[in-house]
Amino acid sequence: MKPIIEICVNKYWECEPFLNAMVNPKLRPAELPFPSELHSPKDKDNRMTIPRAVYDLKSCKVIVRCIEDLMDRSKNSSSSEEKYRVLPAVIAGDNPDYIISVSTAESVDTVPNNGSVFIGGTFFLFDGDPDNPESHLVIEKELFVSNISGDLFALFDSTFSNKVSEKLIPPVNYPAPKMTCTASAGYTSIGVQNVTDYSKYEKADKQAFEAFRKNNSPKKGMPVSIETTHGVVRMCSEKPVMFVSPITDRYGCFDEDVTDTQNYIAGFNAGIAVAEMLISLEAFFK
Repeated sequence: MKPIIEICVNKYWECEPFLNAMVNPKLRPAELPFPSELHSPKDKDNRMTIPRAVYDLKSCKVIVRCIEDLMDRSKNSSSSEEKYRVLPAVIAGDNPDYIISVSTAESVDTVPNNGSVFIGGTFFLFDGDPDNPESHLVIEKELFVSNISGDLFALFDSTFSNKVSEKLIPPVNYPAPKMTCTASAGYTSIGVQNVTDYSKYEKADKQAFEAFRKNNSPKKGMPVSIETTHGVVRMCSEKPVMFVSPITDRYGCFDEDVTDTQNYIAGFNAGIAVAEMLISLEAFFK
């Protein structure tokens, strides 16, 4: 059987621009066909159990899911607990060989890196709001070291980076002087769980970054992004998991940098990167 790659995109407003890039005939790689199944765009209140898209490539199958589609509409769409409730059974049913988590993210630097994309494999988890009644996901493990083959990450070399970087769109607010797409198994996503109130992000993000700095593990990797979903996806499966973090805002500048347009561009840039990743992965499987 062909290997299966499952792509888990956080929210509907990230999934739409992500797939816009993935199907764009001018920007997707010439080798990437149009999906054999496409169930997008959808409105914000969409709830469905079928994938947003399915690709039948020659040497692998790709399933694209929007996590928010699976969640109970009565729950907060940022609830880590609800994401973790719905994801394990869906992932088990799809039975992927590899998982790619996609979520817009904050930079770990005050220097503008907005618009760039980071691909990594190590996850650091932090409970950003332990007393939140809307989300009480228990973080039983703080650090998940990359479980991805080094041979696979070697695919995302300078040639890959150049192909992606030249297509990335500059965001409106504080774009990186030079937008890039880079990958490493040692890149770490700092995951801030259980925060459902956007006004608490700045404080929780700083607390999470400080907790990461205090962690003494020699395997904790190099932090590249701060967000809410990659760690939840990693908790849901022992299959090899990569994350893709398109950067929307500078460290500590969520309120200043993030707009709907900024988020759209970041989601689109993630689609540009993942489309190229699929071509590299198909060659790897072949």
